[in-house]
Amino acid sequence: MISIKLLEEDEKSVKVLLSGTPLAVANAIRRMAMNEVPTMAIEEVLIIENSSSMPSDVLVHRISLIPFISDIDRYVSPEECGCGKRLGCERCAVRFVLRAEAKDEPITVYSGDMVPEEETSVKPVSPRIPIVKIGPGQKIELELYVRVGKGRKHAKWQAAIATLYEPEDGGKDERILYVESIGFLSPRRILLEAAKALEKKVLELENLLQEALQQGV
Repeated sequence: MISIKLLEEDEKSVKVLLSGTPLAVANAIRRMAMNEVPTMAIEEVLIIENSSSMPSDVLVHRISLIPFISDIDRYVSPEECGCGKRLGCERCAVRFVLRAEAKDEPITVYSGDMVPEEETSVKPVSPRIPIVKIGPGQKIELELYVRVGKGRKHAKWQAAIATLYEPEDGGKDERILYVESIGFLSPRRILLEAAKALEKKVLELENLLQEALQQGV
């Protein structure tokens, strides 16, 4: 008999005890938590000006790795949206602007300096993530497009770190699943989304099997 018991939970992680769950299923949930949970990150960067000492490609790479608090109930992936617009629409993209200029003293540009075009709950997980340091007379101006994606597409969308192990004093059919959020979503939401993703995969497999069997009749 399958049972699940909540062992520990805080704002960063959750730990559950899985009893009677086949190892393959438990490991599938672990993998779904890392690779299939939708989150939001910067996918497109338009550089209007960059006179900093940091090359544009390095600057873009640094910015794209900043995790964002994600609203996956409000926004969908570009594939699900189907708007066909290169930069997306209000359903599949959040536009941010980053402008910074150093006058007489060097300044550090932080993630909190990115300003959304419209009101949204989507924002960097911390406003104090350093992006670049610019010297007197230097300036950067960028347009940033945050979109929904999954860890299997790129690590910048990976929702969590997840591990699976056997408890020291547990039975042979007991395993502990530990999920630590990177900051996009709460650990509880990540675990629930992982279960939904697994259910979706199973339903897709079931439909494919039904089609194959019907064609073989």
